Amino acid sequence: MSIDKVTGRGRSEMYNISDDELMALSVRELNRQLRGLPHDEIVKLKQRRRTLKNRGYAASCREKRTTLKEELEMERAILREEVNRLQRENDEVRRELDEMRSKYQALEKYSKGNGTTAVKMLKIQTVKREKSDSSFRYKDSGS
Repeated sequence: MSIDKVTGRGRSEMYNISDDELMALSVRELNRQLRGLPHDEIVKLKQRRRTLKNRGYAASCREKRTTLKEELEMERAILREEVNRLQRENDEVRRELDEMRSKYQALEKYSKGNGTTAVKMLKIQTVKREKSDSSFRYKDSGS
C-alpha cells in the first residue's frame, strides 16, 4: 500500500485501486475484480477493505454517541430549569399558604376575644372552598 501524492489517500500498490474505490465496491464486484489474483493478494485486499469499512463504522458510532450526548445534555438542562421553576412555584404557594394561616389565626384570635361567631362562619366557608378547590385541582392535574 502506498499513499497517493495527489489525493493523500491510500492505494493498493499492485492494483492501483484507491481506498475509496475499494470501500465503494460491492462484495460481488470486488470478487469479480479479484478473480485470477494470487490468494495472498486477495486476502490482503479483502482485509484492507474490512479495515477501512470498520474505520468508517467506528467514526459513525463516535459521531452518533457525541450527538446523543449533546442531546441528553440539552434535555438535562431543560429538565433542571423546569425543576427550578417548579421549586420557585412551590415556594410561592407555601408562602401564600403561610400568609393565609397567619391571617386565619389572627381572625380566630380576634373572634375569640370578641365572642363573635365570625370564625365559625369563616371555618365553614373555608372548608367549602377547600373541598371545591381540591376537586378542581384534582381535575386540573389529570390533564
